[in-house]
Parts: sequence; structure tokens; C-alpha cells
Amino acid sequence: MPGEIVLYRALASRAFPVLWLLEELGLGYRSEIVSLTDWRRPERLLEIAPSGKVPAVVDGETVVTEAPAICLYLADRYGYGTLAPKVEGPDRGPYLKWMIWSTAVLEPARELQLTTVVPPRNNWGVGWPKWELVLKELADALRDREWLLGPCFSAADVMLGSVLSIGLFCEMIPPSPPLVAYNERLATRPANQRASQLNWPPERFPGG
Repeated sequence: MPGEIVLYRALASRAFPVLWLLEELGLGYRSEIVSLTDWRRPERLLEIAPSGKVPAVVDGETVVTEAPAICLYLADRYGYGTLAPKVEGPDRGPYLKWMIWSTAVLEPARELQLTTVVPPRNNWGVGWPKWELVLKELADALRDREWLLGPCFSAADVMLGSVLSIGLFCEMIPPSPPLVAYNERLATRPANQRASQLNWPPERFPGG
């Protein structure tokens, strides 16, 4: 039997995809909210994540940190075969790719294009892909598709969609038609709307 799920998070933070996925899965959970402006952290959080970073999830005896890892864990345990394609299925590979691509490629590429820092290069002269190529890869994957895996919504849409959404909202990602349309579809999901209210409560962020 699953134990109590506790989500350590901050408001208006990168914990949003975990919050969204918990809502998609319809799981009961308890939030422990920490402040990003206060260096102090709950003792229990420091025990499970010495860096004090959030999100972190405690599920009974299981502890998982890092948003993509948490989403992979939750989807496999509680949404296997629905929000997480089965290991033997043809969608499992693309699912894993987009789940990790969200923070291993899209997020750093988004940040790098806003700075003057020269991306690292190895001995073969290969470094981070150009920002235009990153955006093209995602747009091409979504063209003529409802979701990343085609007709089936998955936890990869939650993870990558969260990174895309904040990028579009903060005008860090150009609003190309395929990306905007995809983001609009994501925003219609009731679980996304519930998580958005919890992540960005109007009483704490009026006018947001």
C-alpha cells in the first residue's frame, strides 16, 4: 500500500510539474511549502535533500528529488500504462527522451540564449545545439500532433509543457504557432488549472 505523499515545494517555482502531475494522477498528497527568499529550510527537507532544494517528494519510505525524476517515479508507480507508457511499448523511448529533454536541453538552451556566456565545446567542436535548432526540434515534434506522443497525453507533456509554459509566459521562448497551440491545449486540462491555482495563488500574487 502506498504511504503518505509529501511534496516539498515553493510557490511559483519549478515544483509546478510535480504539482500538476499529482493532480493529473488524482493522488492525495500534503504540501510542505518553503520560501525561496528564506535560507532556512525544514529539518526534514534537509535530511532528504541536503542542498535544501525543492521540489522533493517523500512517498512512504521512498524519497525522490529533481523534477523529471519525481515525474518519472510518480507516473511509473501510479500511472503506468496511462501517463507512463509501458516499457515494452513503442512510445516508451520517445517518452523518456522528452521527459529528460525538457531540463537537459530545452531549459539550459533557453537560459543560454539570454546570456553572453559562450556555450562549452568539446574536442570535436560540438557544444550546445543552436537555440533555433532546439525550438525547431520541438515544433517539428508537435506539428500535426496533439501531444508529444501523438494522441496520448503523458507525463512527458507535464514535464516539458511546464518548461515551455514558463518560457512563453516570461517571453524567453518565441511564440511560434505550434508551441503556442500546444501550450493552449495544455492549459485547458483541469489538472493544470488546479495546479496553477495552487502554484500561483491569487491571494499571494494578485494580478498574476
